[in-house]
Amino acid sequence: MKKNGFKFKRKKMIVFSFEGKNNKTESIYFSNCVACDDDYVLKRFSSGVTDPIKMIASTKSKRKTYDYNAKEDRTFIFMDGDNNNSKIKTIKEIEKSLPSDIKIVLCNPCFEIWYLNHFVKTTKSFLNSEELINELKKYIPNYEKNKDYSDVLLEKILVAIDNSKFQIKQSCINPFNNVWELFEKNIIKSRK
Repeated sequence: MKKNGFKFKRKKMIVFSFEGKNNKTESIYFSNCVACDDDYVLKRFSSGVTDPIKMIASTKSKRKTYDYNAKEDRTFIFMDGDNNNSKIKTIKEIEKSLPSDIKIVLCNPCFEIWYLNHFVKTTKSFLNSEELINELKKYIPNYEKNKDYSDVLLEKILVAIDNSKFQIKQSCINPFNNVWELFEKNIIKSRK
């Protein structure tokens, strides 16, 4: 792109696609983060759907509006396992066939497991999202979806990473998340 005779280099993109229509929980959390590499800009949106296959299609379609370049840009699609073995199996199968610029970030049973890991190391299996949110309320008493809790969460990212990795070492499927990789692999960092 040229402006007034100067050529501006397009910033590369890191795209985060979230599950559902009105999903603000993840978007709010990641609005407090930036790309680790100054050559990248972080874009966030809700995919509008919850079905894993439809999420891939919706995300690819939405990326086109950003002038997405698969050779330079990266996409992370956030999916909840919902403690549903069939859904998790589908997600794992889809993951094998994705192009290298697209990665799935899986949280089981839901994204709030990442929040809980900011406070406690646990391998307790949660039947559903409601049970997990009730556990989270022990640490964030008035917790509600789609609210900003960055003031209590972002200072504890290293704890969340360690607790998430602990779950993996215990071969946990529920609870499980791989959000921690975004921080540990220097894809994003906290603004604070």
